Amino acid sequence: MTKVLPEVTVYTGPMGAGKTTRLYGKMGELTHLGVPYEAYRPGVDVREVVIAPRGYVVSANEALTPNCTAVEALGDIPVEELVRRGIKTIFLEEWFMFGFDQQRRPISGLYREIMGRWALAGIERVYAAGLDQGASGNQFGLVLDARRYGAKVVVCTARCAYPVNGERDPKCGRVARNSQIYDVRDNRVFDMETLPDLLPEGLRLNDRYRAVCTEHLLLPSEQTKPFDPMQTE
Repeated sequence: MTKVLPEVTVYTGPMGAGKTTRLYGKMGELTHLGVPYEAYRPGVDVREVVIAPRGYVVSANEALTPNCTAVEALGDIPVEELVRRGIKTIFLEEWFMFGFDQQRRPISGLYREIMGRWALAGIERVYAAGLDQGASGNQFGLVLDARRYGAKVVVCTARCAYPVNGERDPKCGRVARNSQIYDVRDNRVFDMETLPDLLPEGLRLNDRYRAVCTEHLLLPSEQTKPFDPMQTE
């Protein structure tokens, strides 16, 4: 019987849930076993120092991940060449960003198209990590399609980092399944209804991300403010 799609495992969840750690751990496991692989991250990933993966060296323009090559699109990954070299396993870092084009618009039907092509080329396994939803609250298309087409989706959770009584006080600590963006200058949270699914390109040094529980996801209007996509300072 022809294998329709590769075996796909997705580590997903909010900020700080250990998704990247799980992905890198799987890389280390395969390296130890002598299984060859290649890892990629999206060129549209414009994160800077503030939101770089934990524990990795950061330059002025990119967050460095182990053995990870930046590509503009999933279709740019040379799967036929990889298979000729005996590589049938692919890792994808911040993979939800691959679901957007260079104008930061979602790409419909991408998962089925790409995974079908990769299976035909001989790719057998795909491991990916990334957020399951944007700060706007909308689920990312690649995650929805991964579930629809039978991928193993591992939902990671974090602890709510919302300060329960001011920024210096202990954090909430409840189980968190959502991410939140706020302005560090006034600690006000950006209104989810004004946030895009994928943040605009550009350096935003005052933005901070944190995992939050359901109770602290939606806050009173006096604790929020509109998101200004043109603001880069």
